Amino acid sequence: MIKLIDLLLEEFPKGKYIPLGNKEKEQAKKDLFDLIQTAYAPIGGHVKFKSPDDIFDPELEYWRAADVDDDPELDVVYFGKKTPFGVKHTGIGHDGEKANIKNLLIRKSKELSSPGNYIEVSGDAYRVFIEKGGVPVINDEEKVRAILGPKKELEWHGEHPTGKYPGNGWYTRTIGGKKLTKTMAGNV
Repeated sequence: MIKLIDLLLEEFPKGKYIPLGNKEKEQAKKDLFDLIQTAYAPIGGHVKFKSPDDIFDPELEYWRAADVDDDPELDVVYFGKKTPFGVKHTGIGHDGEKANIKNLLIRKSKELSSPGNYIEVSGDAYRVFIEKGGVPVINDEEKVRAILGPKKELEWHGEHPTGKYPGNGWYTRTIGGKKLTKTMAGNV
């Protein structure tokens, strides 16, 4: 039987999303960092990733990556942290190729719709995962507060405060020093 690390030493298996442990992340950390930087460049970068070594954030235990096109290089990645409610998906990375991005978003939308997966979204992520991907919104205030935990202060709105997006699960909380309006989606 071929071990995952042996496959990764050659190349990623085509079209298969592979869970990454520390050995695989160490080997691919520059590539993973570059994919994350590409995905978050339009908004000034991912708040947690300033160098390839940030790939080893101990809170981020859940990593999936794939080579989904014809070249032998890693094309997409998504990651998150394991919580008592399931996996909280916290980010993605991609090589900028539209077909690869589409593949990633379809895969992640399916996973977010399956039990034990959730995400906080707004803006473009709302459009992609909820409007296009069909991921259900968690609009129960008590459930959202329980998932985020008592240390996370939030202002519950229900409907979007400016009416820009539909749904009844909107709230505002401080993330990275900024007040952001979000909704939670997934299946928990």
